[in-house]
Amino acid sequence: MTFTNENPSIRALYEHAFSKGLSPKCVFNEETQDRYIETAIDAYRDYALFRYLFNGKYDTDVFSRMMSVDFRSRIGFTAGIASSEAFESVMLIEPPKAEKPDMADYFKVAHPSDYSLLLRPIMYRMEGFEKYALEKREQFLDERTWYIYVFATKEEFKGRGFGRKLMDILLSFADDNKCRVCLETNDSGNVGMYEHFGFKTAAVSQYRGVLEHYNMIYEK
Repeated sequence: MTFTNENPSIRALYEHAFSKGLSPKCVFNEETQDRYIETAIDAYRDYALFRYLFNGKYDTDVFSRMMSVDFRSRIGFTAGIASSEAFESVMLIEPPKAEKPDMADYFKVAHPSDYSLLLRPIMYRMEGFEKYALEKREQFLDERTWYIYVFATKEEFKGRGFGRKLMDILLSFADDNKCRVCLETNDSGNVGMYEHFGFKTAAVSQYRGVLEHYNMIYEK
């Protein structure tokens, strides 16, 4: 089955995913973005980065609005696959040399009701962290390296293989096309899980001395 996308790399990934049994209704687009956001909100509730950004007080409403603006800015530029039409687990993946949205891009896609959100301190804290993270990962990004931007599974579905299904699709695609995959985590507890998938730690650092940051690479 053919899925339309202007980016040939994303098209190729989707065709591979469909060959592995993924439904076209699971890919990331305007119609499914809210389901991706819903899964991310649930999955990242206790994630170290967002605890830091929210000063330890996770705000579901603000996070939902942040993700809505961010995800809208990525439609067409970032690939997305979900475990099933129930969206138990989701993954957003940037193709090699993908465009990176910034605050100006957010204002372009934001609804007027979101403008006040974009001026909140948390958005600038998030932008500051993203600049730091990009500097750390840039050394690993090249014309054959994909970057996992979001990998999230709803709490009630963790440990049931939904995330593995998505990772298997992406890594088999990388193997077939001699690509690398890069990701990062701010939780040391996730390192072992990614090592189990075949990733290796490429760099370790700390953001402002308070947030662990691990860059990890998969290459067959």
